[in-house]
Amino acid sequence: FSFFRPDLTICVADALREGHEEHFYPGEVNIRMADIVIINKVNSLPSIAQAKNQEERIHALIKSDVPVLFGNSIVTPEARDNTNMKLLNDTEVDKLVRGKRVLVIDDGPTLTHGGMPFGAGSVLAKQMGADEIVDPHPFAKGSLVGVFTKFEHLDNVLPAMGYSEEQIRDLEDTVRSVDCDAVITGTPINLQNVITMTKPCVRARYCLQLDNKNMDLMKLALGPFIIHST
Repeated sequence: FSFFRPDLTICVADALREGHEEHFYPGEVNIRMADIVIINKVNSLPSIAQAKNQEERIHALIKSDVPVLFGNSIVTPEARDNTNMKLLNDTEVDKLVRGKRVLVIDDGPTLTHGGMPFGAGSVLAKQMGADEIVDPHPFAKGSLVGVFTKFEHLDNVLPAMGYSEEQIRDLEDTVRSVDCDAVITGTPINLQNVITMTKPCVRARYCLQLDNKNMDLMKLALGPFIIHST
């Protein structure tokens, strides 16, 4: 967290990891320092009741006047032509995934010590109607074999491990060897800038969406911190 004392601290909690804000450092510190808390990915839950349970747990950690908002994570696809790097239109991107066999690569820390079995790439693959999400286990190379052994909860998803040159090389070799039609990445960075891909790549982009009620609460909470120029 910041070495500077902020005027406003917004902390984002993950609706798919209820309770993590109580058990991890510096997550609990961030929650306790927050002026606004947003529970994101509520649209990925089977029931809004789960988010409300998480809200109650968070209220036990924060100051009484701190608002807890609900947000949705909206996942959309982005892809470029491999020859000229121009953005493809929605129809062109859809053809790369719908009815196809795809490899999903999601954020490494999220999938490993973060404990998640899937990420934004997996969400996008299902959302776009992929015929099959290919199991990367049989194709794992080098250090990634050990990653799959250690993190047994990982199924049809490849964690983007790149903490060393060796891991980056192993990731590239694994991706190259997977028998699939396209690759979907859900990593914060553009993996195509890190490894060379020989198959079409669709990148999952995501943004926060607040409904009218939660947007009004956000505006109210931000009010004291906004300086209006005249």
